[in-house]
Amino acid sequence: MEFGMFYVLESPDGDFKRAYDEMLGQIEYAEELGFDSVWLAEHHSTAYGSMANPAVAMAAIAERTKKMKIGTLISVLPLNNPIRIAEDYAMADIISGGRLQFGVGRGYQPTEFKQLGVSMEDTRARFKEELEIITGLWKHKNFSYDGKFYQLDNVTLRPRPIQPEPPIYVASISPETFEIVADMGLNITATPTLGTLEDVKGQLKDARAALIEKGMKPENIDFPVNLQMHVADNAEVAYERTKDYFNWYFKEVGALVPGADGKAPKSYESWDAVAENLSSITFDQMREGGVIHVDGPQKLIEEIEGMQEAFGLKQLSCWHRVGGMSDKLVRESMERMAKDVIPYFKKKEAKQKA
Repeated sequence: MEFGMFYVLESPDGDFKRAYDEMLGQIEYAEELGFDSVWLAEHHSTAYGSMANPAVAMAAIAERTKKMKIGTLISVLPLNNPIRIAEDYAMADIISGGRLQFGVGRGYQPTEFKQLGVSMEDTRARFKEELEIITGLWKHKNFSYDGKFYQLDNVTLRPRPIQPEPPIYVASISPETFEIVADMGLNITATPTLGTLEDVKGQLKDARAALIEKGMKPENIDFPVNLQMHVADNAEVAYERTKDYFNWYFKEVGALVPGADGKAPKSYESWDAVAENLSSITFDQMREGGVIHVDGPQKLIEEIEGMQEAFGLKQLSCWHRVGGMSDKLVRESMERMAKDVIPYFKKKEAKQKA
């Protein structure tokens, strides 16, 4: 079982220098505390996220850490050129000494697509081509591709990743994507932010069964889950510390999802229900549904064990800095995890191996 930090890096006050400095300091501290990885999310042009190019942040993180894996959750492929993405993250893998974990998705925020002049039509098909191109460029010295959206003629990528095949995770819980994931030998990543934890557990349990049926070995299946959290003495303390941050976050994301200001674009129709739910969800409902963990360490241990039982969870990405939460509160939550949660699972695994 591995534990990571996660950053969208929301900046309600617009002080991006503070946000970046605090993130880098927290990541250095996380490695000291025993966290195994850090994950970064690409977003553009809103207070919701200030990680326009995660590869840039990865380079800075690589210089400040020695062992932590450094990943994306996610890189939005349709917003970028796949050759450029392959180059950028190859550089990140090299600078970090082979620590790249590459999470990808097709994106979902209409504002980002509009501002960058990219259509949301056909994102699923374009995403598939872009993912095939990136993996092809990483695997082969010379690579050609003839698709609907992209054509490559004997392209050689320079530089190339240190890892022969950096681990790739596809953000999806839809059956349409399971076949792509299985055919390419990849894995899935998910978050309960836009649905309940029980929903995600059920979906990933089904995905695991589907991938095994398609020939994927169970030991090769790794579905990282990202969970928003604050770990304190108990639920009451955690609630009082963080309610304003969480409420800001869900109000912000609720205004950015497809369907928030009308009908969702084609192929994003399922987001209409998400937009409706986010418009009325309460803090208590989020806690009760496992959308967020705002409680003591024992409750988090139980939630993690439930995910291990449901679909074999191996990596938990911990979203401590929600809604621009203060550096002090983020570090306190990290410390409680390092003291009371991470050692529990490390000792449990040591006993199982003995």
